[in-house]
Amino acid sequence: MKLSVLQDLANTAVDRLSGSFSNWILKHFPSTRWLPKNLAVKNINGVFINKHIFSNKQIFIGVEWEDGTRNSLPIEMASNLAVGYQFDNTNHSVKNEYKTKTVNVIRQISVDKSQPHYRYLFETDQGVIKITAFELARVLFFHNRHLIKAAYSFNGLAELVFLDETVSPVQISFPNSTSYPVSNLSSQKALKHFAWLMLEPEARRSFFTINHCFRENLNEIGFNFCPPNLKGWALKIAIDNDDMNAVTEVKRIASILYAPTTERFYGIEIVHPKRKFIVKPEGKPGPKKPGKTPQVDIDPELDLGAIPGFGKRRHIDSSSRFSFNVVGIGAVVFAEGQPTTGKSRVASTEAQVNPEKAGVGLPAKEGKAQEFEPVLNQNNDDFKDAAELPHRFLIFEEVVNELRNINGIRLESVRCGEFPKPTNGSTTILKTQDGKPLRFFIATFELKDNHIILLEADTTSLVPPTGSGTLMLGLKPDASENFNQIIQHFANQGAQWQHRFIEERTIYFKSCSHPRTKNKVKTFSDEEYKELWSAKLGGLLKALLNEIV
Repeated sequence: MKLSVLQDLANTAVDRLSGSFSNWILKHFPSTRWLPKNLAVKNINGVFINKHIFSNKQIFIGVEWEDGTRNSLPIEMASNLAVGYQFDNTNHSVKNEYKTKTVNVIRQISVDKSQPHYRYLFETDQGVIKITAFELARVLFFHNRHLIKAAYSFNGLAELVFLDETVSPVQISFPNSTSYPVSNLSSQKALKHFAWLMLEPEARRSFFTINHCFRENLNEIGFNFCPPNLKGWALKIAIDNDDMNAVTEVKRIASILYAPTTERFYGIEIVHPKRKFIVKPEGKPGPKKPGKTPQVDIDPELDLGAIPGFGKRRHIDSSSRFSFNVVGIGAVVFAEGQPTTGKSRVASTEAQVNPEKAGVGLPAKEGKAQEFEPVLNQNNDDFKDAAELPHRFLIFEEVVNELRNINGIRLESVRCGEFPKPTNGSTTILKTQDGKPLRFFIATFELKDNHIILLEADTTSLVPPTGSGTLMLGLKPDASENFNQIIQHFANQGAQWQHRFIEERTIYFKSCSHPRTKNKVKTFSDEEYKELWSAKLGGLLKALLNEIV
């Protein structure tokens, strides 16, 4: 049957919604153009379809607030609709703090179908937990409005990109007509999540079931789908402080700490037609008059019924601390992109800025509002990459590349980062020979499905220089948070590694001092020194490889 015929059948089914159901929705979940201020979300009742609330929106979420009131909110708000969240215009924050803990999923044991909004029960190392279908889909898939729209379309993920697994690296290409913003792929976490959606069979299968289950239950408010296999996943969950039940009810999922793939993917390239890089014009540049950027309202009023216009400013809420950490996908990179001259622009000198509204959903020709888009998993990566690479990093990189030849060890990445600024007033790491922020070197290896990192501070660039060594770390779950704490602590402690602090955040920790630069007979050349250093680190990695079952 042709797709157009299926869509016509679906539209016919929608048109036949009983008047009693529509009236019930309008009575119990009335529409609203403005979010209630500083009221926490108490419950998500489900998702439903209604053509009579707003002209440009058809799918809505039934939300209950802490004061007992209920509303219908557009599905485009799904990314940041979680129990305990409150809103103030376009900003959201956590109002109800819950106890958080980390659980490792062993298996899914059952589905609670007592309500149209399903609950999924999982056995974990901390007991049985229960997660609502909407909350699980939110953190797995509803990271921005483009993914939400794809979830409720017949074409699903296929409407977003073209996938070519016959080439190396695997290529994920956006069509020239894409409206998917490059800015939604601004971090490795976002890139890897997107690659996971496209390449992981479990993710694609589960994503498809959202629309399928929705179309089967058009005359009720509820939510269900078929989750992917979460065996081996680590979740950071928020629960009631006094929850003593045999089955722990998850209020929301704070982060996905560890999401393994069913197969390994190394070398993934994303091609996006709107990705640009700046090129300098040849010859001596002549004088040019910069363009003017029109003044816009940077704090628009959120109006859920307003229609975004083409070319209007995107107002993004990316303040969520949620992160999705995929394991089994190597670095995801962009293809080079399109050249641009990078014309300079200055702000308009117009004194008055006209107040504007921000709406959600697809931009339209008749739209006048800015586009408001809540997004997930956009928080910054683990650390800031160094703008300039010191000579010592090049030596570290050569040594690490030698280790990739050890059987059973795979090198995933080598990077140079900047230490964060001290938060306690310490100035030691700020005193460097080149005046640049103190840098560190990090290499990530995979050993039998375990991730081990080599970490080294460039302390020889300090004034005065100090000795250095290499740390070998296997981080505990929520690896990003633990790593950030370790490098922040180093900065605060005057460029000193505190072993006890590190041990509390790792499951494996070994400190390896550098080889001496000379012995009683001679001073080693750079090549000889690198060989000694590589042999020392290689010995530790081989020993660890033998210890891992």
